[in-house]
Amino acid sequence: MKQTGFRAFCTLFLALLLAPLSHAADAPVLRILNWAGFVEPDVISDFEKTQNVRIEYVSFTNVDEFATQLFDQRNQFDLIFPPTRMVNILSANGYLSNIDSDRLPEKQDIRANIINNYYQQDDGAPNAVPYMWGTTGLGVNTRRLKDLGLQEYQNSWALLFDPAVRKKAAQCGIGLLNERDELFAAALLYLGYSANTLNHKQLDEAGNLLKDALQDISYLHTAQFRKDLVDGKLCVAVGYSGDLLSEFARAHDLAYYVPKEGAAIRMVAMGIPSNSKQSDLAYRFMEYLMRPEVAARNSVWLHSPSVMASAEKFVSPEILANPAIYPEVSMLRQMETLSPRDRKTNRYVHRLWVDALCTGRSWCAVPMVSEY
Repeated sequence: MKQTGFRAFCTLFLALLLAPLSHAADAPVLRILNWAGFVEPDVISDFEKTQNVRIEYVSFTNVDEFATQLFDQRNQFDLIFPPTRMVNILSANGYLSNIDSDRLPEKQDIRANIINNYYQQDDGAPNAVPYMWGTTGLGVNTRRLKDLGLQEYQNSWALLFDPAVRKKAAQCGIGLLNERDELFAAALLYLGYSANTLNHKQLDEAGNLLKDALQDISYLHTAQFRKDLVDGKLCVAVGYSGDLLSEFARAHDLAYYVPKEGAAIRMVAMGIPSNSKQSDLAYRFMEYLMRPEVAARNSVWLHSPSVMASAEKFVSPEILANPAIYPEVSMLRQMETLSPRDRKTNRYVHRLWVDALCTGRSWCAVPMVSEY
């Protein structure tokens, strides 16, 4: 009798022990394609626990990786986070479902300048919703630039595009974000043109400027420059504001600048693919990310400004007061959100990009044809 009771106890104990594992295995799965580390990990785990779901988070580090993952027919995703400039292209090619705004009540709290800017890019019915934004600018070691006599250029694209200034800065190393459109935007703004110009002559000038600049650059990479700037292997880096600022807490003499000639605004959206198997769950996660407290947590985690005006009361005053994270209105006038180009112009820009990369250096490992 005692043995039977012991067996019953063991059976019950094992059932209780394995129940959560079995329950997790049976939970619905939300497959997400997003930038690496672009949601605070605890935000994901909290959603999984409260909603009794499981999230598969597939990450990418640049636009080419995003396109490769999304366009691979073997892959299927329920929620994706593309750059806003790709939304129209994805929608026109049948990759995105229209957004039902009634299912996202927090959408009314998106900052007016952000939503207005976004609707200039998203034609017709909304195909996505803004998630996060930031700038592409300069991370610099102010002390080392001062030692080189370059302190007056620490907030200028001249560090890349003025030959005399660049060659001095190259003595302590220059690393660039490996993103075609952000670097073209920098060159165009330095020349005094719109970052969104479609003028081939202006694009040619920018392409030649980049070709010259790349001769003195240490490398292009999606992330390596962040660590190398902190470790003193570089004194200039071009990258996303959040990526650079997240590294600066553990280093001295480093600063992030929106260049005085202007900068590109990087805006990332949330969209539901047309082949999503869990669209209801995707809407629930989108709505969750738009809640003020959750949006504020992601803003702090990413060192990036939230698109949600309602989140600002949950963000610490020192972060809100930091113009590198939350730019002032006067600074916003110097910035441009990158807009989608027509396919013909996009291919033209890509040929200029390949020409710049493949002239005199060993960086020619770039697709000869753009994926989008």
